[in-house]
Amino acid sequence: MRLIGIICILLLLCSACPAEDLIFFADDHYKAVGLPLLNASVMTPYLEPGDSALRIALANSGRLEELMPISGNGSGQDISLERQEEMHSVDALNVRASLAGTGALTVTSGRMQIESLPCGAVAMRQFNLSIKNGANGWYELPLRLDYERQVDVSVSNGEVSPLYLPENLSTSIRVFVKGSSGPLKILGTKSELLPGKSGTIMVVIKNDGQEVLRNCTARLIAAPPFHAEGDESSSLGDLLPGALAVASFPVRVDGNASLQDYQLGCEVSSQEGQTVLAMPLALTEADNSFWTVAALISALLIIAVLAAFWLLGRRGLWRRKRWIR
Repeated sequence: MRLIGIICILLLLCSACPAEDLIFFADDHYKAVGLPLLNASVMTPYLEPGDSALRIALANSGRLEELMPISGNGSGQDISLERQEEMHSVDALNVRASLAGTGALTVTSGRMQIESLPCGAVAMRQFNLSIKNGANGWYELPLRLDYERQVDVSVSNGEVSPLYLPENLSTSIRVFVKGSSGPLKILGTKSELLPGKSGTIMVVIKNDGQEVLRNCTARLIAAPPFHAEGDESSSLGDLLPGALAVASFPVRVDGNASLQDYQLGCEVSSQEGQTVLAMPLALTEADNSFWTVAALISALLIIAVLAAFWLLGRRGLWRRKRWIR
């Protein structure tokens, strides 16, 4: 009966996993069903001609689907240890990221390496680019990820023997390179964004030229961990020479976003043409200064009210004493 049970389990594994996953040790106690799932997102989707830095977030969103028992023979310590080690089947090991250039964009840095990218982890890597003058618009940069994953593990007398297989993933990174910025400039940005929350980005845009820009509309160019919510465009109307306008963008931030400086883009369209402007943005911890001041003011108001009641009480008591006399 035990042999029949083992055969049934192996048949289930055959139906649940690809053929390359059917590698297992003869003395297996457990078999994990799950794979690492790597993806890449750009942290700086907006670049300028010249030497630029491109930051990329590499994430492992793999999931352990099931941990199936195979055999109960052996020591309890070995069985427990193998059960624990099988959990690493969704981890990506020895990850090597290679970014290739295209057209006017040349990658000047070498291959990036990550020793381990466990399930649910995110790692940031920066590639250096050289962008030719005159480059403008969207570009696709090929990205190749080579890594290893654990397909099985055996434990005997407390000694762990994992088995690894190489894997690779080819994807692309989409970036925007701006040309001439023209007469428009961003004078400043204001935001109160927190990881895992929604907020608003306010951008002050100035027409620094000599001509009127008619029917202007600003659009946010964002990439994870930032996501535009609702309408990602903001109407600015006509911009006279020297005039200022404020664009407002509702944004949602991923919960795993890092507290660091980012660079997004703001595309301004008018009847005279289109311009893309660099929009620096810092994601920091919550600023508690407002609540500190509010708490201090509230405390002072409470003290003032209590003092007023105390004075009124004293005055009323003094009047009663004088009336009694």
